[in-house]
Parts: sequence; C-alpha cells; structure tokens
Amino acid sequence: MCEIGKTCWIQQYADHDSGPGARDYTCGSETYDGHDGTDFRVLDTWHTAPVVASASGIVKAVRDGVADHLVVNDADRKAVAHIECGNGVLIDHGAGWQTQYCHLKQGSLAVRPGDQVSQGQKLGDIGYSGLAAFPHVHLTVRKDGNAIDPFLPSTDQACGPGDSELWSPEANAALAYVPGSVLRFGFAPAPVSLESLVAGDDESVNAQSPQPGWAAIVAYVWAINLETGDEITVTVDGPNGSHAENRDVLPRAKAQYLLFTGMPKPRPGHYTASFRIIRSGKTYLEKSWTADIE
Repeated sequence: MCEIGKTCWIQQYADHDSGPGARDYTCGSETYDGHDGTDFRVLDTWHTAPVVASASGIVKAVRDGVADHLVVNDADRKAVAHIECGNGVLIDHGAGWQTQYCHLKQGSLAVRPGDQVSQGQKLGDIGYSGLAAFPHVHLTVRKDGNAIDPFLPSTDQACGPGDSELWSPEANAALAYVPGSVLRFGFAPAPVSLESLVAGDDESVNAQSPQPGWAAIVAYVWAINLETGDEITVTVDGPNGSHAENRDVLPRAKAQYLLFTGMPKPRPGHYTASFRIIRSGKTYLEKSWTADIE
C-alpha cells in the first residue's frame, strides 16, 4: 500500500525548464533536466507498493524480464541502454491520451497487451528495473505523443500555481506539494551510507535502541528534496556531558541527502539524538529521539 508521506513519497516531478536548467511545476527544484514524468518512490529495495492505472484504457504494450538492479555507476547505465524504462506498461486512454509506467518489479506485471483496465486496477508492483537509482515507479502522461505534467498540464505557463491539474480532487489533495521530506532517522552502530539505506541491506540501521556491545553510537537523518542553502544539524548527547555534532549547509539542491554524527564505545546511560533542518532562517523540520543503555 502506498501512503504518501509515510510509506511512499514523490521524489521528482516533471521538468518545466525548456533549457539546460530544471524546475518543477511550482518553480521549485524537485526535478532534473529533461525529466518528463513523476517519480513515486518507496523507502528502499525491501519495500514495494502496487502500481495502478491512473485511468481506464487499453494496455498497448508491456515489458517484463528486466532484473531489479540499482544503477550506481556507468557500467550499470550501459547495461540498461535502450531499456531505461525497465519493466513497464503503456496504456492508451483514447483521444490521444496515454500513460506509461516504468521500473516495475520483475515478474510483478498483472496485465497483457489488449487488456481493458479500469482506473485503480493493479498493473504490477514498484521495483527498480531499468535506469533506477532508487525503487520507484516513473509515471509519464502523454497527449498526442507529447509529455504532459498532470500537476500543470497547461502550456500557457512555465511553472507556478495552476488550476488545471489532471488529478481527481481526492488525488490532488493527497499529492499536495511538499518541499523536502525526511525518510528515516535513528541510531546505528557505525557510520551509515546512502547506498546501504537505499538498498536496505543494513539490518542494524533501523532506528533501533543502541546496545552495550556497539562499537559506536551514531545518529543519522536521511532526507529527500532539500534545497540550496538548507542548514542541517545532527547531534547526540550522552552521559557525563558527552556530545557529538555534525552540521552542513547545502551548496546546491539535493534529491537525496544523508548526515550523521556519533561517538565511540557507548557507555551505560541516557542518550538523546536530534536533527534540525533550517530553511531561509527558520526551522523547517526537526525531531528528537532517545535511548537508554543499561
């Protein structure tokens, strides 16, 4: 199940800048140059969610059999050349309208070419096949072969507030624009990496309580869609006045971002960790959490 802001998030929107720059439909930075759709992500490769048809129509084409594999280097990119969409579904809705769904989980496709599908019908599951650096479904909406942003389909304005969204009122409310989100925060026994978080392959990084046998106590925050100039601070306070802190000011917008700090050989006692994200001089996001080591 996909619950926006809790189990899945919009990672990137369509690019409304016709030049080498990039801007999303709000004139924000949650996109990249040439991106023609909307990316709905789940937390990591251990999580998934159903991909459903945006509207009724006829399935025109499908592809399955592409392995789920995170793209992290040039060799990975070359391996998916010409199949960047990975496993996908193309639906024709009539009157020149089509939707395409990319990066579905291998073996999860539930439809075939020629199938009549209804709005909300399951097409497959979110995966990370094709050109995918994180598990998500890429949705492209097209009219007469041209990509259309469902959040701002009008071609009369480059970006900014509009009133011609293609979403239903219910979907539009659920998909309200959020300029930056925290995916996860917690304690870990060692420095963490963005790659391990996306892959979900580090069982110790799960916001669990620190243990006496840990070699260190590390606090981390993992966020998406941060903006240029955002100031992020992570701290840990422990027994006898022990303190660790890490701070960063972003020189550019970040689609994904990780910051951590910590101290070695945790001793018995009470620990408090926190993060704070300051934007334009005001606290935008913050959270504190605690743990006790016996």
